[in-house]
Amino acid sequence: MTHRQVLKLPHIELSGDDSQSNILHVDMDAFFASVELKDRPELKGTPVIVGHSGGRGVVTSATYEARKFGIHAAMSMTEALRKCPGATVIEPSHEKYEEVSDRLQDIYYSITPLVEPLSVDEAFLDVEGSRKLLGTPTEIGQKLREKVFAEENITCSVGIAPTKFIAKLASTRAKPDGLIVVAPEEVIPFLHPLPVGALWGVGGKTEEVLKRLGLFKVSDIANLPLKTLKRALGDGLAEHLHELSWGRDERNVEAYNPEKSIGNEETFSKDLDEAEDILKEVLRLCEKVANRLRAGEVMGRTIVLKVRFANFSTITRSKT
Repeated sequence: MTHRQVLKLPHIELSGDDSQSNILHVDMDAFFASVELKDRPELKGTPVIVGHSGGRGVVTSATYEARKFGIHAAMSMTEALRKCPGATVIEPSHEKYEEVSDRLQDIYYSITPLVEPLSVDEAFLDVEGSRKLLGTPTEIGQKLREKVFAEENITCSVGIAPTKFIAKLASTRAKPDGLIVVAPEEVIPFLHPLPVGALWGVGGKTEEVLKRLGLFKVSDIANLPLKTLKRALGDGLAEHLHELSWGRDERNVEAYNPEKSIGNEETFSKDLDEAEDILKEVLRLCEKVANRLRAGEVMGRTIVLKVRFANFSTITRSKT
């Protein structure tokens, strides 16, 4: 396998041809916690949890030192402190995060106008039109990381690939503080050894179905006759996963347009089946939306709730 990983800001490895890998996915490392550590540098290298400390509080973000104890976002604060009693808990400051996020957007747009923000701490960039001025996609990705670190004193991970799906997988693999480039000829060697859960759209229940069929790796799905997969999952999801299993993703980077609505979405790696877990996530997303409304000094007229299931069916409800 020849995909490249860069784990130190001053270091970069160049090999192979990245000329067709023009999609960047940039994702800040433990964003909320990293922003808080800018004001609390004495806590660097220690387990830090960002979240409300009340009895119903949940973890919003955690440093990698805290994650070593099994702490992750959306975990109850009670459970998190049980796992790591010595962790420092910091109340979230969403206005601060929005300010940093706005400055990060400025960095992205200094590289390319084709920016698709996904959340406050991640975005897709299409850098095909920036190469004459800024260099190869790999060099652009490294310059982006250096600029984020120099201007904001936080680290990010970057995945570079021919498609959005592979770029996002690459940035996840690069974490923390890394860069991975996947050239077109490297897509299959990079993708096929991964577990089926790496495919977008595979939640807990779908993963169980796939494993019952003896499908554990992405390569297993790729090599299974599509008819067989359709019988197990239905036409829509089967076709979607089959395309992804071969690295095919036709989506373009969708440049930002002025918002007529403000919202937050989350795709979970595992299905949420318990009402309590679902409520926690809804409240967390509501808090994010409310903070964005306050930061923009605007108000809404209609509230919309959208739920998408593992089979990609979607239910939407609204109230004005």
